[in-house]
Amino acid sequence: MNDLVSTSLLGWITDANLKAIFGAIIVLILISFVALGVDYLIRKTIIYFLNLKLKHSNSRFARLISDYHVLNSTALLVSGLVFVFGSFMLVVNGNSLSLKIAKTVLISANLFNLYILTFSLNRFIFALHDYYQLTSKRNDKSSWHSYIKIVSFFTWIIMAVLAAAYIFDQPPVTVITGLGALSAIVLLIFRDTILGIVASLQANATSMVRVGDWISIPKYNLEGTVEEISINSVRLRNFDNSVTTLPTYTLTTEAVKNWEYMSYSEGRRFRQEICLDPQSIHFVSPSLLTNLRTSYPNFIHQIESEQPNWQDLTNLSLFRLFLLNLLKSNPNLNQEYANAVRVNPLLNYGLPLEITGFTFETSSAGHEHLKSLVIEQAYAAMSLFELKPSQITT
Repeated sequence: MNDLVSTSLLGWITDANLKAIFGAIIVLILISFVALGVDYLIRKTIIYFLNLKLKHSNSRFARLISDYHVLNSTALLVSGLVFVFGSFMLVVNGNSLSLKIAKTVLISANLFNLYILTFSLNRFIFALHDYYQLTSKRNDKSSWHSYIKIVSFFTWIIMAVLAAAYIFDQPPVTVITGLGALSAIVLLIFRDTILGIVASLQANATSMVRVGDWISIPKYNLEGTVEEISINSVRLRNFDNSVTTLPTYTLTTEAVKNWEYMSYSEGRRFRQEICLDPQSIHFVSPSLLTNLRTSYPNFIHQIESEQPNWQDLTNLSLFRLFLLNLLKSNPNLNQEYANAVRVNPLLNYGLPLEITGFTFETSSAGHEHLKSLVIEQAYAAMSLFELKPSQITT
């Protein structure tokens, strides 16, 4: 066709190479119009009809194929094929420049088709992933998002290798072997990506961290819910509704506390210290027992029956036993765990009394409310046992 154009339209150009260039430009414009026309016709007829069928199909997967526009992107392959076959029309007999132009157009068209094929394949993969997410009953289905990202990443790597092999006219194995010499540069450029892939595989394979988990990273003073685990980054929704983005390899290189397992255990621990004035601690007196018998008759009756030599007890001992009894009788605490009250070593500002309990409620608001009720009751009863909180001065 380039011969016909050169003869009929460019006869006034005497230079053969210039004539080949102008002829190639005219032919490429004609091919472009043909490609656009063919693409328009296919989209308005075949693709439109198929998408309509898929959109109203009873199959959920078919509807997802339509939603992800898989057929729309695949239709671009036809335009690429128009340029592939049209490249042969650019050759002028006996002109080497036209041959080079035709070869360049052919390579570009094939690379375009390779890109469109990979792009369409990725859309199909993500449609398949969404179908799995909607139909699967597995609890860990959210973690498959990272696997899909990794598969998508490797499809683009394979496309790049095939493209390089086609451009340099070498087998793909040769291209991969040649990359070995550039491994240091590749590792430097894709360091975060490679570490992210490894970390993402480890996190998903071991269920260390999954999408939706509540985690905290003490090193960065972060705490929130995992919204996404991709190859390169982890998106964390903090409790103040801000968003933090971290490299994926942070999940394996830093200490990460996963609170999700705690929520399954039906026992979230609280541990609170009440600092007492050591000078307020003394042995139990009859007047103290009389006052306590008025306020807590059942508790004192239990102590007198279990501790005949109550004179050997201190008011702190009674207070500790009272708090322990309070924890054991609390229906909001899980008694399968070690709810305890103990005296910690003396500090320069007082004697710490540590209260430890496990609430059935694992949400932050509910847990803190139940914890506060226990601590408030402890402070309220302290004066009845003739104990005083330490007065810390600075």
